[in-house]
This record gives sequence, structure tokens and C-alpha cells, in this order.
Amino acid sequence: MAHELTIRQDGFVEMAFAKGVDRWHGLGNELRQGATIEEWQVSAGMDWVIRRSAAQYFADRACTDLRSWNDKQVLLRSDNGLPLGMVSPDYQIVQPYEMLEFFRDLVATQGFQLETAGTMFGGSQFWALAKVTQAVLSGWDKVGGYVLINSSADTSKKTTVRDTTVCVVCNNTLSAALAEGSKKVVTVSHREAFNSEKVLEQMGLSLENFNTFIEAADLLTTVKVSALDAENFVQTLLRKAASKAKPQGDDADADDLDADAKSRKPRGMDLILELFDGSGLGSTQKGRAGTAWGLVNAVTEYVDHHSTAKTDSHRMERALFGSGDVLKTLALSKAIEELA
Repeated sequence: MAHELTIRQDGFVEMAFAKGVDRWHGLGNELRQGATIEEWQVSAGMDWVIRRSAAQYFADRACTDLRSWNDKQVLLRSDNGLPLGMVSPDYQIVQPYEMLEFFRDLVATQGFQLETAGTMFGGSQFWALAKVTQAVLSGWDKVGGYVLINSSADTSKKTTVRDTTVCVVCNNTLSAALAEGSKKVVTVSHREAFNSEKVLEQMGLSLENFNTFIEAADLLTTVKVSALDAENFVQTLLRKAASKAKPQGDDADADDLDADAKSRKPRGMDLILELFDGSGLGSTQKGRAGTAWGLVNAVTEYVDHHSTAKTDSHRMERALFGSGDVLKTLALSKAIEELA
């Protein structure tokens, strides 16, 4: 079903997770610790390849005049023939199995641990996530450092490799980015071939960025935030994020719309404040209760688990790769800049 995690006709879900890792809404296939890359490819449903086919169309109403469109090609799955996207002939394909192959040597020699991988939207998007290290805040709050790789076959996304973190207690994700200069993100356009060795060299994959993130997070656990300051923080954050996402144009009514928007609470504001005020997972614990770190986690929990979305998979995609990820990263940088 192309509107969620890819589910085949026989009910097989194209997603795998390591034993002991929370599955996404009860879906997916559990793998033993230490499973091979080949086992991951099969269990994650990433053991098929993307093929090209010439785009054709009927030029008449009777559907007898079949012609080829040389400037366009259809990308399709090798296992079931379903279409994934339409691209130009020079589009460089990245295969689903390459998400896992990226980690082969890192798992074997650097101690990386694959935790989840799979496809979404019928196989047009795919990803893999591997754990690098872990730290503990306030004596209990486990935060893992990860590397996430994702790509697409529908022209929606470049191939991206980046650092990210996961708060274990609430399974919230947050980019380990404190400033643009320290952000560990490498993107590869589909206009060029994906070269994993080149990407690894650019990433560096050292623990320096994660350690910097942990130092900042540890500081935020000591910063107390009043209810009023939390309300102002969230309101400004959501409006800033909405402004970034707003299409630019010369609409004559734009000023009136902005004035109207400023008179209303941003969507999600009340729920984020409720999560911060005690309803969020771990929100009453030491280091989170009434702190800047707790406020950041209220935002991440909202984005990852509560924000409005067409399906759970759309929410997951947005939280990991889209506007939700932008909001979470903005919350962290804003907290460090204004509260720490």
C-alpha cells in the first residue's frame, strides 16, 4: 500500500528491526543481534532492485497509437513491476540494498549496530539506521548516537547521510546539529552516482559531533524554565517554523493573513506544553521536569508521536526527513541560544 510503510500483497511489511528495538506501531520483522547484511536485506524487504523502462503513451483516444517519450523513463520494482517514479534518462538510481551496504564495513570493523531499515510509499523511499554510541544524562536518560541514510526513487529526496540521536525512554529522534557548521549531513544529488567511500570520507563519522551534542544536552538539563517562558518559547518556535515553511509570493492579502495567524495559537502549542508539563514520557524525571531539555523533548515527542498526519508513516517520514526534523533541530538550537 503506497500510502504507508510498504506492505506486500501477502502481508509482508518491508521493515526490519534489531531484537530489543521498539518496532514502528507494531509492524516489521525482528532480527537477531549480529544478523548479516544479507539477512537485513531480506527481512527489511530491500532485496529487490529498481529497473528502468521507457515511458510510453497513447496519442489517440482509441488507444491504438502507442508512442515512446524518450525524455522520460519509468522506474519500477523488479519483483512486482509496480511503478516508483518518472525520471529523466540521466537520473542516477540508488538501490534500496545500498542503504544497508553502506554500513557493511562499519558494522564489521567499527562496532556500528544496525537497528532498523525498510521502505515506504510502495518502495519509492527507503532508509537504514545504525547505532554508533550511547550516553546517559541525569543518571537515567539514555541518548543514543546514530547515523541515518535515506534515498528515493520518486525524485522526492536526494540521498542523505547524517548524524541523529534517539532518546531511548520516549523513542524521540533529534538531529545532532548545534549549528550549521557542526551539522554532519552529506547529500548526494541523483544527478551523480552515489559513492559510499566518498560519503564516508566527507562524514568523518567521528564521535566529536555527538559528544558536542551531549555536552549541550547535559547543560540544558540544569536550566529551569518557567511556565510562561515555556509558552513564549513554543509559540515563537512554531511561528518561526511555519514562516520557514510558508511559500514565498506577492499575495496582496499576505499581511492580513499574517496578522490573523498571530492572533491565534499555533497548531500543536497546547499539546507540546502538556507534554512538557508532565504528560510526556519521562517528563517528570530528573533533568527533564521543568527544564530546557524537557522542553526540547516535548517538541520532539509531539513531532514524532502526536502531530497531525495522514498516516503514521507520513508522520514518521516527516519526523525523520522533512519539516518535523527541521522543527526539532530548530527547537534544540533555539533552546541552546536563548535558554542555556
